[in-house]
Amino acid sequence: IIELISINYDITELKKTEEMLTKARDKAEESDRMKSAFLATISHEIRTPLNAIVGFSGLLSYTEDEAEKEQYNALIRHNNNLLLGIIDDIIDFSKIEAGNMELYPNWFDLSSLIQECMTEYEENVPTDVKLLSRYPERNYLIELDQMRIKQILNNLVSNALKNTLRGHIEIAYEVIDRGVILSVSDTGRGIPRDKIDKIFERFEKVDLFVPGVGLGLTICKSIVEKMNGHISVDTQEGVGSTFKVELPCQILLA
Repeated sequence: IIELISINYDITELKKTEEMLTKARDKAEESDRMKSAFLATISHEIRTPLNAIVGFSGLLSYTEDEAEKEQYNALIRHNNNLLLGIIDDIIDFSKIEAGNMELYPNWFDLSSLIQECMTEYEENVPTDVKLLSRYPERNYLIELDQMRIKQILNNLVSNALKNTLRGHIEIAYEVIDRGVILSVSDTGRGIPRDKIDKIFERFEKVDLFVPGVGLGLTICKSIVEKMNGHISVDTQEGVGSTFKVELPCQILLA
């Protein structure tokens, strides 16, 4: 006679708990890797303009030539702007990660905002590059967060300037049903196919030698999604790129 004794356990909850713990562990490990990558990137990117500021500031006291002094001052101003941009990106990214980004919609003229953006970047445009604009003949008022729209334009134009050595950069917008489409096109180097799917991820850069921490497009994507919009890129390596931002909003004729 063979006697069998068996005990049955329902391990469904145990498996669910195990799965949750595995996901939490993987998330913690990924967070640790991202933190290390963040610190490594930030330390390098901050150190580069800071060294230039300190170095050229020291050289100013040793030269009497006015032309040379002006050259040093221009380099210091340029690196000041780079450093300020990096710090702004870090602060904005921290707000986004913490879920503290707020939107404050107001009515403003989008054409005027584009012209303001162009004026700010004119001095940084390379000699062989033209900065262009294109928008409807009639001016429109839109109801969105003006500061955040300006931030999107600044990041996209700055990104285009870093990757365009000749040709043109064009800022444009068009009115669609219940919204607008903003676009920034360039005749730059374009984005390699293996980078297209990752270009909006944090710390991703097409060229590691180009200044910046790789947060600009990530911040743009977060702002656009917060506004219930959509951002996309149409690019061809060696030909150029066009970033499009579609945003739902209220529109009035100015």
